[in-house]
Order: sequence, then C-alpha cells, then structure tokens
Amino acid sequence: MTPTAAMQATSPASTLFPQTPSKGRVYNFSAGPACMPECVLEQIREELIDCRGGGIGLLELSHRGALYEALNNEAEAACRKAAGVGSDYAVFFMPGGATVQFGLLPLNFVGEGETATYIDTSIWSYKAYTEAARCRNVSVAFDGRAIKYARVPKKGEFAEPAGAKYLLYCQNNTVEGTTFWAPPETTLPLIGDATSDIFSRPWDFTKHAMVLAAGQKNLGASGASLIIARKDFIASATTKLPTILRFEDHANAGSRLNTPPTFAVRVMGLMAEWTLKVGGPTAIAKNNAYKANLIWDAVDNSGGFYSWPAEKWCRSHLNVCFKTPKADLDAKFVADAESHGLFGLLGHREAGGMRASIYNAFPVHGCELLAQFMGDFAKKNG
Repeated sequence: MTPTAAMQATSPASTLFPQTPSKGRVYNFSAGPACMPECVLEQIREELIDCRGGGIGLLELSHRGALYEALNNEAEAACRKAAGVGSDYAVFFMPGGATVQFGLLPLNFVGEGETATYIDTSIWSYKAYTEAARCRNVSVAFDGRAIKYARVPKKGEFAEPAGAKYLLYCQNNTVEGTTFWAPPETTLPLIGDATSDIFSRPWDFTKHAMVLAAGQKNLGASGASLIIARKDFIASATTKLPTILRFEDHANAGSRLNTPPTFAVRVMGLMAEWTLKVGGPTAIAKNNAYKANLIWDAVDNSGGFYSWPAEKWCRSHLNVCFKTPKADLDAKFVADAESHGLFGLLGHREAGGMRASIYNAFPVHGCELLAQFMGDFAKKNG
C-alpha cells in the first residue's frame, strides 16, 4: 500500500498540465469547490451564452432535448473511459453530493435484520457511518478515531461481519492528509468514496461494487455525483423505495429520471474529457506526485517547524496538511500566504493548521511557490 512507480515523479509529467494561472487569478488551494483547468472554464463561459451554435445557453437547455442528451451521453462516455470499466458497470449521474449518497446507500442495500460495515479513517467516512446508523444497522470495521486518524488500515487490519451487505471506505482523506494506495481486500461488496481522488491515479474500479464521487474537486462543479456501479449490485437493491431514491432507477433512466443538474453534469463531462486529453490517470498521478512531494518535503525539511500526524507511508498526494508550533503562527502563515497570492490554505475547522489541496488541475508552479514560501516563513518565524 505505497505509491507505485507510475505515481512517482521528479518533474511535471506533461506540458499540457497547468503551470501558472492567467493574469488576475490566484493560486487556489481550497479543498472544494476547487481549482479547475482554465481551458474548461473558458469553454463553459462560451457555452453559457450559446451552446454549440444552437442559440441556447447551457443553463437553458431542455434536459429532454437532443443537444442535452448528446452532452449527457458524452459525459458518461468520457467518465467510463477514464475509469476503464466495461458494459457490466453502469456509469451515471445523480443529484446531490456525497452526503446524499451516504444516506441512499443503506436505504437501498441494507434491509431489516441486515447490516453494513465501514472503514473509518476520516471525518467523512465517519459521517458516512453516522448517516447510515440513523436508519439501519451498521458497524465499524476499523476505528481510525482510536489512532486520531493518523493512518489508514494495513492489509487485513479490519473486521468483516459475516453477511454484511457492503464495506465502505473513503479512498482519500482530505482533512487528515492520508490515502489508500490500493483498494482494501475484502470478500464483501466494496463501496469507494472517490469524491476527492477520482481519476487522480490508476485505480481498479472493478474491485468495487460501487464507486461514488461528488463534484467540486476533480469533477468540477458541485451539485451532482458520478456513480460507477456494477449492474448486478444496484439491481439487488430494494424496490420498496421511491424511484428518486434508487440507484438502479437513475441508471436505467440514463441519468434523467427527473430534471437533472444539467450544468454540473456537463462540467463533469468536460473535466473527464480534460483528464483523458492530458494523458489520463497515469499521467495525472505522476504530475500529482511531483506537486505533493514538493510540499511534503518542505514539511519534512523544516527541522520540526512544520508537522502533521499522518504516517508517511499513506500520505495523500492531493491534500497536504501541516501546522506550525503555535495556532497564532498558523493564522499568520495563512494571512502572509495570501499576500503572496497563495489562497485557501486554512485547515479544516476540526483539524486546524493548514491544508494545501492540489487536485488534478492545480498549477504546478503554485506548489513550487508554496514550498519556497514555507521555507522562508520557517526561517523568519522559527
């Protein structure tokens, strides 16, 4: 469970990746909604007024019209190709973010007297568990709170209740700065929350019964979720729910069971197309590794001025977290960074410190500047 050679790099993988923002834009380290490729933003800007020469803007398109149907199908195809899944998997879009899916999962798949289980490695996986516990019988397979979320479980270090309907885990932990470098090995149907790491690295989707990913990070706009699910798994869900709550009904309706979040779906499609254009998850993984290692190295080489409890072997390449020796210095760091054009570095309210979220589209030079700023700040304030 360590980064593969394909995920390690000493220089940016491709000139196609953003290097610097255009004039007037800053380096946006926000955790989400987050930085997007400017080429995608420019295309969206054009389509908002006139989408493909039809005289109608993107936000005005009928979800039952031929043009939106084409956009929807293109988005599905691009996401399917980026994921590398075959016809035994459904690829579709649903309204709402990951928290919506956290509630729908137990309603769909956990019946009376049944259970599901959760690997708890983060604030978000704990939220998934607690949302499910409101309505169904669920258990914790691995309790990361006991080790203050310092790492993900090692191979075999979690319990599998016999007959559990699924095992859910969060693939990348944005608040804690940790990640899984491979899907957990399990005999249960595996559910992956890929909201923050979708298409950021080569990933075996076929080891999962379902992968869900909300927009706002590597998929662009918020308001929708991408679902990649084995067809036989979603077919096993209860039929005793309103159709709007059933994954299979959304899949069978081609993501248009009702009026969908059309704008968010189009943005997801454009982001998936951009992913493929720059070389797909393999190329993106190398670029992400280069960016992340710049900042993690700045933490490790600071002589203890910067620290973070996450164990090195499972550090995230998308969310680099760190703190100074004192909270007032953290606040000074964030303020001084903004004066240097480095924005959005304040850590999550429950974790404190700083957090640099450097998703797929984040410019390379921003990480280089942050690493340099961190060294300078430590010298002046250490």
